[in-house]
Amino acid sequence: MALTSPALTVAIPALFGKIAPALDLLRRIGPTDFSAEAPEYAVKPGATVKIPVSTVSAASEYNDSTNNYLTGGTTGWASLVCSHYLQGFDISGVNVDQGVDAGRMKQLFALRAGAGIAAACMGNVRTALDGVTASTAVKLPAVASVAIADYQGLGSSLTWLDRANAVLVLNPTEYAKVKAVFAAANVIAPDSELARFIGFRDLVCVTGLTSRAVIVPDGSVGFLARVPEIVADYPEYGTETDEESGLSVGIVRAVDQSKNRVVVNADLWFGTSVLSAPAGAGTAGAVNVGTNAS
Repeated sequence: MALTSPALTVAIPALFGKIAPALDLLRRIGPTDFSAEAPEYAVKPGATVKIPVSTVSAASEYNDSTNNYLTGGTTGWASLVCSHYLQGFDISGVNVDQGVDAGRMKQLFALRAGAGIAAACMGNVRTALDGVTASTAVKLPAVASVAIADYQGLGSSLTWLDRANAVLVLNPTEYAKVKAVFAAANVIAPDSELARFIGFRDLVCVTGLTSRAVIVPDGSVGFLARVPEIVADYPEYGTETDEESGLSVGIVRAVDQSKNRVVVNADLWFGTSVLSAPAGAGTAGAVNVGTNAS
């Protein structure tokens, strides 16, 4: 069903505008799968979903004697449990009498629904990244004493890690330290340039992250989003898609007759999948950087 309420249709661009900063950050960390329809995925409450998140290594040379067509490397598939998030607003007859109009509804809907969904998704991302196995093999000195050279050597001992295509995800304290050590060397540059200087593809700061740093190899973290199925009889519901990101969000307008009010929510399923390296980092995956004892 397509949306018909003018106050809702005009609010959609503003809604995605509130979600856009979170989407931009996710795309910097890993691949996103925001397809509107994917029947092969059983995205239901508590369902574990296998998605194609796998670390990438250099291609092997063909070996005629062993016929490595029959080996092809080991693919690690990650799984996730999607969460159903929704956020919106309500408006009563009294609110209309008091002068609430379509413009104000647009502002309220965009703020609550867009910003609320973005906040929930970023919380999901933080939980997944903080859940990466703590590394005993890849560590940094304490924040107070870390230097540029420490960041340049971070993860260099891992023979499987392609640092140039990995993202270094930082909590705000570590991110501020990276900026500070570069500023002390009179180097001021965008995050992507600083990342290349220390050997990574990008630097990403995730607000609220507990881990000080997580090395994310290419393809080891991914994000999945789907529009929940609507089977109840609501006056109006539909799916809106952001053309730039491909993210689809469900919109549901319900009526509470007992309180003379209309309730509107935006909702989606969202999950973060992480392929984690073991503590010793002997095999490929995301690495939760530790801190040296001394």
